[in-house]
Amino acid sequence: MTHSFEALQAQVRTLPQPRLNEIVMQTNRYDEMRAWYAAVMGIDWAFENTPESPAEEKYQPGERQVRAVDVRASFGRIGAPPGITFAFFELPWLREPSHIEPGINHTNFMEADLDTLVKRVELLRDADIHPHRVANHGPVMSFYYKDPEGNIVEFCSANFDTPEETLAFTKSEAFRNNPSGLELERDEFLARYHSGIPKKELLKI
Repeated sequence: MTHSFEALQAQVRTLPQPRLNEIVMQTNRYDEMRAWYAAVMGIDWAFENTPESPAEEKYQPGERQVRAVDVRASFGRIGAPPGITFAFFELPWLREPSHIEPGINHTNFMEADLDTLVKRVELLRDADIHPHRVANHGPVMSFYYKDPEGNIVEFCSANFDTPEETLAFTKSEAFRNNPSGLELERDEFLARYHSGIPKKELLKI
């Protein structure tokens, strides 16, 4: 029996909304990627699997659906409880990413507040990890980084104190005309932050 997407959407809407529970990244630079995310995210790896035999002996090159027991894999948790599982699978047969194939554009992590975001940005700066883009989007203030394989990781914080204020801004003409917001420079923004400019003025579009 064939369903239209519209009909399926209506049916699925009768179910409780699922919660994002797990992100699993695949890599052929396992040690480097594992170390980078542990440092940048502050992750403690709760479990690591080391298989008895190489994954290449059990899977054909190009296979993506693998069992954690068959590959080198690390699992940790991120976010406030219950949080989500964040994991790495080592797939040695992967090619270097070209980032021209369909897939996820970037991952976004929301900080507790602007102060926490600035602290992370400064810790990364002091560890010689620098954003390739900084933007005040209007609803959020964002810093974008590239991991060792070039995947884009965004750290952001809310510009408004309540969800209602955020929603109102996203429905405004100003946001419709410019959903990307303002492109900024990290050190200039940090200098303005530390100068004591009120938050509303600092984050104003």
